[in-house]
Amino acid sequence: MRIPPLKIAVVGASLGGLSAANVLRQLGFDAQVYELFAKGFDKRGGALGSVDLGLLRRIRLGNPDSADRAIKGHGHFYGDLWDYLFQGLPPESVHFGADVQTIADARSDRPAIVIDGDATAFDVIIGADGGKSTLRPFVTQKQPVYSGYTVWRGLVPMQGIDGPPSGSRIVNGIRYETLGFPCVGPDGPLWNCGVYMAMPQTEVAEPTRNRQVGSAMRDIPQWFVPLTKALFGQRNAQFWADCVKHGKVTPHPIWEFAADPVVAGRIALLGDAAHLSSPRTGAGAYTAMLDAWALGRAFNDASSVPEALALDNRAAVPRAKTLNDRSRRAGRAFAPDPRHSVSPTEVLDYLTRSIKALDWAAAR
Repeated sequence: MRIPPLKIAVVGASLGGLSAANVLRQLGFDAQVYELFAKGFDKRGGALGSVDLGLLRRIRLGNPDSADRAIKGHGHFYGDLWDYLFQGLPPESVHFGADVQTIADARSDRPAIVIDGDATAFDVIIGADGGKSTLRPFVTQKQPVYSGYTVWRGLVPMQGIDGPPSGSRIVNGIRYETLGFPCVGPDGPLWNCGVYMAMPQTEVAEPTRNRQVGSAMRDIPQWFVPLTKALFGQRNAQFWADCVKHGKVTPHPIWEFAADPVVAGRIALLGDAAHLSSPRTGAGAYTAMLDAWALGRAFNDASSVPEALALDNRAAVPRAKTLNDRSRRAGRAFAPDPRHSVSPTEVLDYLTRSIKALDWAAAR
């Protein structure tokens, strides 16, 4: 590496943000992480179906052959992966409760993050601050686009719960699906499950700063469990009723986005700040970690900061576009026309009337 030691701010302690800090510190850079939320995410989030363990180890240790604590082979709990990456950093380098409100001198060689009115300058600033990124407008004016469907995610202790749910139904050309798998959470085995359903944009929330810190809804819509019964039958409806009662159910609207560029001046984006995609791709978290690893390789191979960031942009833009294209293909079955998604209440009414009509016909 030919670049002298740098002082780098990583905004956002997501998997992508912590991955970037690990990789940059391996290069001898002073990487400081600034996270809006007051504490870590070791107890947060759901499960990831698959993880590139080789990439994870390279990010964390630099040497893929080095020994490290075991990461389970399937159903990876987000909090375990987060803690694994967090443990690779000096605790004092991760600053929780730090709300980066803006960037000062964004086009200079020493841009500064601003927290509570105080500006701190860095050689490079990395935006890993999620779907509703504060740093994104300093790089691109593109905005996320709603896909037309939402995943209702559920986490519930496995004990005494008949799971996972499994079923699909096509209603007027639109696919609805429920599925899940087991994972091990901080307090024991969990069912990690979801329901994919079309929902109009007027009924969903905007992207958030970090998708892993959502709280369970206090009041699940009254239509939710009846709709799962009408779509997928009694067993699946019972699972979701149990999940509402004993676990956590949250709606995750699917927003899609691919930044172009991902770099402006000395500010670079990665993870959800650079690309948003459907969980059907199975590659959102993986791509965030790949962003971080590739950023480190760019700094390792370049002789200057501008050259490193240009190399990163050249590789990251097509990577984000590829993920975005995969996400759109994956979502077509759930929302063929995202602008005209049907409300779940209308679907439930339609299915209820259809069932009543069938019952009436059978009784004649």
